[in-house]
Amino acid sequence: MVVKYTLDNGMVILLEPIEGVASVSAGLWVKTGSRNEQGGQMGYAHFIEHMLFKGTSNHSARDIARMVDRVGGQHNAATNREYTCYYINVISDYLALSVDLLADMYYRSLFDADEISKEKNVIIEEIRMYEDTPDELIHDVFMECMLSDHPLGHPILGTMESIDSIDRNRLLGFFGGNYSTENCIFAVAGNFDLDATKRLIERAFASSLPAGSAAVRDGNAAPRRIFRRHITRDLEQIHFCLGTEGLNRNDENRWALFSLSTILGGSMSSRLFQNIREREGLCYAIYSFHSAYLDNGVFGVYCGTSPDNYARALGLIVRECESLLAEGVTDEELDDAKTFMKGNLALSMESTEVRMGHIAKNEMIYGRHFGFDEMVEKIDAISMDDFGRVIDSIFREKRLTLVSIGRIPGETASAAEPILLNDGGRPRREPR
Repeated sequence: MVVKYTLDNGMVILLEPIEGVASVSAGLWVKTGSRNEQGGQMGYAHFIEHMLFKGTSNHSARDIARMVDRVGGQHNAATNREYTCYYINVISDYLALSVDLLADMYYRSLFDADEISKEKNVIIEEIRMYEDTPDELIHDVFMECMLSDHPLGHPILGTMESIDSIDRNRLLGFFGGNYSTENCIFAVAGNFDLDATKRLIERAFASSLPAGSAAVRDGNAAPRRIFRRHITRDLEQIHFCLGTEGLNRNDENRWALFSLSTILGGSMSSRLFQNIREREGLCYAIYSFHSAYLDNGVFGVYCGTSPDNYARALGLIVRECESLLAEGVTDEELDDAKTFMKGNLALSMESTEVRMGHIAKNEMIYGRHFGFDEMVEKIDAISMDDFGRVIDSIFREKRLTLVSIGRIPGETASAAEPILLNDGGRPRREPR
């Protein structure tokens, strides 16, 4: 059972007591991410995530780390394109420490100028780390190409130039415009006493941070697609993503899309894994993925392979997509996908951290809680008609975006042939 209520300051509270566990996870969720950044602000949401751990009027950065470490807990944060989360996982005896510490970070972070200067270097090194990790970098490049000229396409970490230009006043302006209590959710899941936790939260989060001039999420701005980008690097593999538009996070067809991704490349028994890795031996890592946002979605496939195998692997991925269009799937495949999805869901719900995130994200996206049984019903209800409808929506007559990193023998990005999907078994050249 999830208990939901709203504090006088507008902050939404979500509490899910869970029997039979020793831990508890508490998280502060802010409905602000990289898409809220305006011109010149790239990386601000992520930078603020770092700064909330860099000291408050009550505790130094070292104190914050030691307070959690000394009780065997875990504390971290994550910045997404549409939200930021700060969370602490501890055994249930230390829930009060978690709540008080998260409140202290939220209300009393110093944004010290010297710490900001040092953190610039830390985040620039983080950017460099991603630049040196091609299987991570390729996803950022893919999103930039799929959602070009749209805030969702901004790199979450920012750029070296945007990070270098940050100062304290600019950060505080972004914080004040986006971190009001009315824009936040506080969620707790695990082993705790409900009444005592309510009192604890109401004391810690009694104050208000006033609403500022938060950036409006422009749901009408249409992203521009870039269909081909190649980054030449001296690597042993070519890393590439191939994909097209997906579904937004409120689309009723999303459950069928989950099953499509599962069958195509979401498990070790999926078509891509079995046919391209196991049967052909062309790669180690290959999978499909779907990212859903308020007004957009992106569906793609990732693969890492040798330059010699690149063309064949790419062709086989396209063939698998067109095979789904032309022939659909068997009843057994769809039933197996449903069982896989339900099993994955059940296993994930054994983590208090996942449960805490689940209730918070459902509140942000849908304004309500989806329980396990209701999600199982949604999965069981996926029909062949639903599957066929979502396949047509994602693949039929679609031009694919292809991004790659590495060295492609004899190819330049400008010379690459556009890839269009049909149901004829072969990609066809786009009309000039």
